[in-house]
Amino acid sequence: MIMRQSFTAILLAVAIFASAQVPDNYKEKYASLAGKQGVTLFNAISTIASEGYQSHSYGDLWNYFKITDRTADGKIWDMYSNCNFDFGETCGNYSNVCDCYNREHSLPKSWFGGSTSNAPGNDLFHLYPTDGKVNGQRSNYAFGECSNGTNLGGQALGKLGNSTFAGYTNVGKVFEPADQYKGDFARSYFGMIVRYGSSFEFTKTDDGQKMFSNTGKTISSANNYGLTAYSVALLMKWHAEDAVSQKETDRNNGIQQTQGNRNPFIDCPVLAEYFWGAKKDQAVVLQDLIDCGCAEGSSTGESALDNAFPSLTMTAAGDVISLTCLPESATIVVVNAAGVLVSMTTVTAPEYSFELPQGFYMVIVAAGAEKQSFKVMIP
Repeated sequence: MIMRQSFTAILLAVAIFASAQVPDNYKEKYASLAGKQGVTLFNAISTIASEGYQSHSYGDLWNYFKITDRTADGKIWDMYSNCNFDFGETCGNYSNVCDCYNREHSLPKSWFGGSTSNAPGNDLFHLYPTDGKVNGQRSNYAFGECSNGTNLGGQALGKLGNSTFAGYTNVGKVFEPADQYKGDFARSYFGMIVRYGSSFEFTKTDDGQKMFSNTGKTISSANNYGLTAYSVALLMKWHAEDAVSQKETDRNNGIQQTQGNRNPFIDCPVLAEYFWGAKKDQAVVLQDLIDCGCAEGSSTGESALDNAFPSLTMTAAGDVISLTCLPESATIVVVNAAGVLVSMTTVTAPEYSFELPQGFYMVIVAAGAEKQSFKVMIP
């Protein structure tokens, strides 16, 4: 089975797998962002991010985690370790990695003087079940990169050490999470500043690098819409390198089921570009939202793409994918359903064939500024 669809950028094609589950009524909400920019856009996204929110207790998280952070085999999905926790193995006391899990404020509540009696102190979008020992190692240190950091060993993920992030090597001690979860944490922070940046200051630190700049609860282009220059550089790098995965999409859906609201940056990853990326301060283009899979409408780029690749054809025979009538010097990108790059190949011949194992894939053909993509399932 093959379906043809056009995209304006390869990175947006990677994100489409996660965005495919955006509820229809949210697609209308996201489409309404078209034409908005700057603080007006920030406030509009903040409104969307808060819609449906249901107040709950900090203690409710133990039951909510059963919906939001459950692995395929019914265990706790822990982003700080590979431990095999059953639900209910909560801390308590711990001495070693894998003793128990607890509730991690990925945005430390000490940074905003918050409590756990109300949002944001009990907001699921930045609260995760994590190994108690690694959570203790992370403490309240800022996120960062530390190539020579200390890992607790065994099943532990992440490391703690002095920053080695380019341009910010003098910011002090930081905690670096595992690569496969860096984008998750980046989008958690994007969601938190949009959701609460006008009502809570996140500018306190624990003798470390500041990650938020919304002093006085003010949001503007001048203060990077609430993020420090360090955070913009770090989190946008993680956002690009670790695209939205099915795990993150499932969690977004689970949080809507329990807490009632959604994180727009998981649904529409391109929105981050309008605050902290190449599109900063520009008006949102509807086509970007359509290509990202979080809004619906006619594709203004379809005609141009069809003219660029007028005869491009893909066929699937078993596990063999064949592309014919390729444009001159085309780049072929294959991404799996988890948003992970499978291969990237440049070809100059008009035909190209390759094999794929069982699964669901996005195959993107790019030539110059034009891209065209196909979804394909290998049974």
